[in-house]
Amino acid sequence: MKTLELLPPDTILASVQKRAEELYSIIEEKKRSLSKAPAGRIKLIRRGGNIHCYHVTSSAKPAGKYIPVSEQKFIKALTQKEYDQAVLAELQYQLKLIDNFIKKYNPSKVREMFGSRGELRRGYISPVTLSDEEYAARWLAQSYKSKSFREGEPEFLTSRGERVRSKSEMIIADILAKHGVPYKYECPLRLEAGEGSGALTVYPDFTCLNLRTREQFLWEHFGRMDDPEYSHKTVAKLRGYRKNGFILGKNLLITMESDGLPLDRKDVESLVKYFLR
Repeated sequence: MKTLELLPPDTILASVQKRAEELYSIIEEKKRSLSKAPAGRIKLIRRGGNIHCYHVTSSAKPAGKYIPVSEQKFIKALTQKEYDQAVLAELQYQLKLIDNFIKKYNPSKVREMFGSRGELRRGYISPVTLSDEEYAARWLAQSYKSKSFREGEPEFLTSRGERVRSKSEMIIADILAKHGVPYKYECPLRLEAGEGSGALTVYPDFTCLNLRTREQFLWEHFGRMDDPEYSHKTVAKLRGYRKNGFILGKNLLITMESDGLPLDRKDVESLVKYFLR
Protein backbone atom coordinates (compact mmCIF):
# COMPACT_ATOMS: atom_id res chain seq x y z
CA MET A 1 0.00 0.00 0.00
CA LYS A 2 2.28 2.77 -1.27
CA THR A 3 1.43 6.44 -1.29
CA LEU A 4 1.27 8.21 -4.63
CA GLU A 5 2.93 11.39 -3.35
CA LEU A 6 6.47 12.37 -2.41
CA LEU A 7 5.21 14.62 0.36
CA PRO A 8 2.85 12.97 2.86
CA PRO A 9 -0.29 14.91 3.83
CA ASP A 10 0.05 17.42 6.62
CA THR A 11 -0.96 16.23 10.07
CA ILE A 12 1.06 18.74 12.07
CA LEU A 13 -1.44 21.57 12.00
CA ALA A 14 -4.29 19.51 13.46
CA SER A 15 -2.00 18.24 16.24
CA VAL A 16 -0.72 21.72 17.01
CA GLN A 17 -4.22 23.17 17.10
CA LYS A 18 -5.30 20.42 19.48
CA ARG A 19 -2.28 21.18 21.67
CA ALA A 20 -3.18 24.87 21.67
CA GLU A 21 -6.68 24.02 22.89
CA GLU A 22 -5.21 21.85 25.66
CA LEU A 23 -2.83 24.60 26.75
CA TYR A 24 -5.60 27.19 26.73
CA SER A 25 -7.80 24.97 28.89
CA ILE A 26 -5.05 24.45 31.47
CA ILE A 27 -4.15 28.16 31.45
CA GLU A 28 -7.73 29.10 32.27
CA GLU A 29 -7.84 26.47 35.00
CA LYS A 30 -4.63 27.79 36.59
CA LYS A 31 -5.92 31.37 36.40
CA ARG A 32 -9.04 30.34 38.30
CA SER A 33 -6.96 28.48 40.86
CA LEU A 34 -4.60 31.44 41.40
CA SER A 35 -7.52 33.83 41.84
CA LYS A 36 -8.52 31.81 44.91
CA ALA A 37 -4.98 31.32 46.27
CA PRO A 38 -3.88 33.06 49.51
CA ALA A 39 -1.92 36.28 49.27
CA GLY A 40 1.85 36.28 49.59
CA ARG A 41 4.37 33.53 49.07
CA ILE A 42 6.03 30.75 51.03
CA LYS A 43 9.64 30.58 52.16
CA LEU A 44 11.15 27.26 53.22
CA ILE A 45 14.26 27.01 55.36
CA ARG A 46 15.97 23.80 56.43
CA ARG A 47 17.45 23.86 59.93
CA GLY A 48 19.08 20.68 61.04
CA GLY A 49 16.70 17.92 60.12
CA ASN A 50 13.61 20.13 60.10
CA ILE A 51 11.96 22.35 57.50
CA HIS A 52 10.57 25.68 58.71
CA CYS A 53 7.88 27.46 56.70
CA TYR A 54 7.34 31.24 56.58
CA HIS A 55 4.58 33.32 55.02
CA VAL A 56 6.00 36.37 53.21
CA THR A 57 3.45 39.08 52.38
CA SER A 58 5.68 42.16 52.01
CA SER A 59 9.08 42.88 50.50
CA ALA A 60 9.66 45.10 53.50
CA LYS A 61 9.50 42.04 55.73
CA PRO A 62 11.37 39.34 53.78
CA ALA A 63 11.74 37.10 56.82
CA GLY A 64 8.01 36.46 56.85
CA LYS A 65 5.76 35.07 59.53
CA TYR A 66 6.37 31.56 60.86
CA ILE A 67 3.74 29.00 59.83
CA PRO A 68 3.15 26.22 62.37
CA VAL A 69 3.51 22.65 61.06
CA SER A 70 -0.12 22.08 62.00
CA GLU A 71 -1.24 24.41 59.16
CA GLN A 72 -0.47 21.92 56.44
CA LYS A 73 -3.41 23.01 54.28
CA PHE A 74 -2.16 26.60 54.22
CA ILE A 75 1.41 25.50 53.51
CA LYS A 76 0.21 23.35 50.63
CA ALA A 77 -1.89 26.19 49.19
CA LEU A 78 1.07 28.61 49.17
CA THR A 79 3.42 26.01 47.68
CA GLN A 80 0.88 25.11 44.99
CA LYS A 81 0.45 28.81 44.21
CA GLU A 82 4.17 29.22 43.60
CA TYR A 83 4.17 26.22 41.27
CA ASP A 84 1.01 27.36 39.45
CA GLN A 85 2.48 30.81 38.81
CA ALA A 86 5.60 29.31 37.23
CA VAL A 87 3.62 26.82 35.18
CA LEU A 88 1.16 29.49 34.02
CA ALA A 89 3.98 31.70 32.72
CA GLU A 90 5.53 28.79 30.79
CA LEU A 91 2.22 27.62 29.34
CA GLN A 92 1.37 31.15 28.20
CA TYR A 93 4.76 31.37 26.50
CA GLN A 94 4.23 28.03 24.76
CA LEU A 95 0.74 29.04 23.62
CA LYS A 96 2.13 32.26 22.18
CA LEU A 97 4.70 30.30 20.18
CA ILE A 98 2.01 27.94 18.88
CA ASP A 99 -0.31 30.82 17.95
CA ASN A 100 2.50 32.44 15.95
CA PHE A 101 3.22 29.13 14.24
CA ILE A 102 -0.44 28.62 13.30
CA LYS A 103 -0.63 32.15 11.84
CA LYS A 104 2.42 31.63 9.63
CA TYR A 105 2.19 27.93 8.76
CA ASN A 106 0.39 27.25 5.49
CA PRO A 107 0.58 23.56 4.51
CA SER A 108 -1.73 24.05 1.53
CA LYS A 109 0.70 26.43 -0.19
CA VAL A 110 2.77 23.58 -1.67
CA ARG A 111 -0.35 22.05 -3.23
CA GLU A 112 -1.44 25.44 -4.55
CA MET A 113 1.91 25.88 -6.31
CA PHE A 114 1.08 23.08 -8.74
CA GLY A 115 -2.42 24.36 -9.39
CA SER A 116 -1.15 27.89 -10.00
CA ARG A 117 1.02 26.71 -12.88
CA GLY A 118 -0.59 27.00 -16.29
CA GLU A 119 -2.16 23.95 -17.90
CA LEU A 120 0.75 23.60 -20.34
CA ARG A 121 3.33 23.68 -17.56
CA ARG A 122 1.40 21.23 -15.35
CA GLY A 123 1.68 18.65 -18.10
CA TYR A 124 5.46 18.57 -17.64
CA ILE A 125 5.50 18.58 -13.83
CA SER A 126 5.46 15.67 -11.39
CA PRO A 127 4.06 17.37 -8.26
CA VAL A 128 5.18 16.39 -4.77
CA THR A 129 1.56 16.49 -3.63
CA LEU A 130 -1.72 16.05 -5.48
CA SER A 131 -5.23 17.41 -5.19
CA ASP A 132 -7.75 15.05 -3.62
CA GLU A 133 -9.39 14.52 -6.99
CA GLU A 134 -6.14 13.68 -8.76
CA TYR A 135 -4.97 11.44 -5.93
CA ALA A 136 -8.26 9.53 -5.92
CA ALA A 137 -8.17 9.15 -9.71
CA ARG A 138 -4.64 7.74 -9.69
CA TRP A 139 -5.40 5.45 -6.74
CA LEU A 140 -8.51 4.05 -8.42
CA ALA A 141 -6.69 3.68 -11.73
CA GLN A 142 -4.36 1.04 -10.29
CA SER A 143 -5.62 -2.15 -11.89
CA TYR A 144 -6.36 -5.34 -9.99
CA LYS A 145 -8.22 -8.58 -10.47
CA SER A 146 -10.89 -9.40 -7.92
CA LYS A 147 -12.51 -12.76 -7.23
CA SER A 148 -14.89 -14.11 -9.83
CA PHE A 149 -18.55 -14.86 -9.12
CA ARG A 150 -19.82 -18.41 -9.22
CA GLU A 151 -22.60 -19.23 -11.62
CA GLY A 152 -25.99 -18.88 -9.98
CA GLU A 153 -24.84 -16.51 -7.23
CA PRO A 154 -27.41 -13.81 -6.40
CA GLU A 155 -26.78 -10.47 -8.07
CA PHE A 156 -26.54 -7.33 -5.95
CA LEU A 157 -25.69 -4.11 -7.76
CA THR A 158 -24.48 -0.93 -6.06
CA SER A 159 -25.64 2.55 -7.04
CA ARG A 160 -22.62 2.62 -9.35
CA GLY A 161 -23.68 -0.58 -11.05
CA GLU A 162 -20.91 -2.62 -9.42
CA ARG A 163 -21.70 -6.20 -8.53
CA VAL A 164 -21.16 -7.31 -4.91
CA ARG A 165 -21.99 -10.50 -3.01
CA SER A 166 -24.67 -9.42 -0.54
CA LYS A 167 -27.25 -6.79 0.27
CA SER A 168 -25.14 -5.63 3.21
CA GLU A 169 -22.09 -5.13 1.00
CA MET A 170 -24.30 -3.16 -1.36
CA ILE A 171 -25.36 -0.93 1.55
CA ILE A 172 -21.75 -0.35 2.62
CA ALA A 173 -20.66 0.43 -0.95
CA ASP A 174 -23.50 2.91 -1.44
CA ILE A 175 -22.72 4.71 1.84
CA LEU A 176 -19.04 4.94 0.90
CA ALA A 177 -20.02 6.39 -2.47
CA LYS A 178 -22.45 8.84 -0.87
CA HIS A 179 -19.66 10.25 1.28
CA GLY A 180 -17.18 10.40 -1.60
CA VAL A 181 -14.87 7.75 -0.16
CA PRO A 182 -12.81 6.03 -2.88
CA TYR A 183 -12.85 2.25 -2.53
CA LYS A 184 -11.86 -0.94 -4.29
CA TYR A 185 -14.02 -4.04 -4.04
CA GLU A 186 -12.24 -7.31 -3.31
CA CYS A 187 -8.80 -5.97 -4.18
CA PRO A 188 -6.28 -8.80 -3.63
CA LEU A 189 -3.81 -8.49 -0.78
CA ARG A 190 -0.81 -10.70 -0.04
CA LEU A 191 -0.39 -11.68 3.60
CA GLU A 192 2.34 -13.65 5.31
CA ALA A 193 0.79 -16.84 6.68
CA GLY A 194 3.51 -17.27 9.30
CA GLU A 195 5.30 -20.32 10.72
CA GLY A 196 7.01 -21.10 7.43
CA SER A 197 3.72 -21.36 5.55
CA GLY A 198 4.64 -18.71 2.99
CA ALA A 199 2.17 -16.11 1.78
CA LEU A 200 -1.48 -16.23 0.89
CA THR A 201 -3.78 -13.94 -1.04
CA VAL A 202 -6.90 -12.57 0.61
CA TYR A 203 -9.66 -10.42 -0.85
CA PRO A 204 -10.89 -7.85 1.69
CA ASP A 205 -14.46 -6.78 0.97
CA PHE A 206 -13.40 -3.16 0.59
CA THR A 207 -10.09 -1.32 0.49
CA CYS A 208 -10.95 2.30 1.34
CA LEU A 209 -8.99 5.54 1.05
CA ASN A 210 -9.14 8.45 3.48
CA LEU A 211 -8.33 11.32 1.13
CA ARG A 212 -7.59 13.75 3.93
CA THR A 213 -4.81 11.64 5.42
CA ARG A 214 -4.06 9.43 2.37
CA GLU A 215 -4.42 6.40 4.67
CA GLN A 216 -5.85 3.12 3.41
CA PHE A 217 -8.23 0.98 5.43
CA LEU A 218 -9.43 -2.56 4.92
CA TRP A 219 -13.14 -3.08 5.57
CA GLU A 220 -14.47 -6.56 6.16
CA HIS A 221 -18.13 -7.38 6.61
CA PHE A 222 -18.93 -10.63 8.40
CA GLY A 223 -22.51 -11.52 7.64
CA ARG A 224 -23.15 -14.92 9.21
CA MET A 225 -21.92 -14.60 12.75
CA ASP A 226 -24.57 -17.01 14.07
CA ASP A 227 -22.90 -19.81 12.06
CA PRO A 228 -20.26 -21.43 14.33
CA GLU A 229 -18.01 -22.53 11.47
CA TYR A 230 -18.21 -19.09 9.85
CA SER A 231 -17.44 -17.42 13.20
CA HIS A 232 -14.40 -19.67 13.65
CA LYS A 233 -13.07 -18.65 10.22
CA THR A 234 -13.74 -15.01 11.07
CA VAL A 235 -11.59 -15.19 14.20
CA ALA A 236 -8.80 -16.88 12.24
CA LYS A 237 -9.00 -14.23 9.53
CA LEU A 238 -8.82 -11.37 12.01
CA ARG A 239 -5.79 -12.99 13.67
CA GLY A 240 -4.13 -13.23 10.28
CA TYR A 241 -4.75 -9.56 9.64
CA ARG A 242 -3.38 -8.63 13.05
CA LYS A 243 -0.18 -10.60 12.47
CA ASN A 244 0.31 -8.65 9.24
CA GLY A 245 -0.11 -5.25 10.87
CA PHE A 246 -3.80 -4.65 10.22
CA ILE A 247 -5.18 -3.59 13.56
CA LEU A 248 -8.86 -3.06 14.30
CA GLY A 249 -9.57 0.65 14.62
CA LYS A 250 -6.21 1.61 13.14
CA ASN A 251 -6.27 0.43 9.53
CA LEU A 252 -8.92 -2.29 9.71
CA LEU A 253 -12.68 -1.76 9.99
CA ILE A 254 -15.28 -4.47 10.46
CA THR A 255 -19.05 -4.78 10.51
CA MET A 256 -20.96 -7.88 11.57
CA GLU A 257 -24.47 -9.25 11.50
CA SER A 258 -26.51 -12.36 12.26
CA ASP A 259 -30.05 -13.46 11.48
CA GLY A 260 -31.41 -11.60 14.49
CA LEU A 261 -29.10 -8.59 14.22
CA PRO A 262 -28.92 -7.23 10.66
CA LEU A 263 -26.44 -4.61 9.50
CA ASP A 264 -27.16 -1.20 11.01
CA ARG A 265 -26.82 1.64 8.49
CA LYS A 266 -26.05 4.07 11.32
CA ASP A 267 -23.05 1.96 12.34
CA VAL A 268 -21.75 2.10 8.77
CA GLU A 269 -22.27 5.87 8.61
CA SER A 270 -20.44 6.32 11.91
CA LEU A 271 -17.43 4.30 10.78
CA VAL A 272 -17.22 6.20 7.51
CA LYS A 273 -17.40 9.61 9.19
CA TYR A 274 -14.92 8.74 11.94
CA PHE A 275 -12.24 6.90 9.96
CA LEU A 276 -12.63 7.81 6.30
CA ARG A 277 -13.51 11.52 6.16
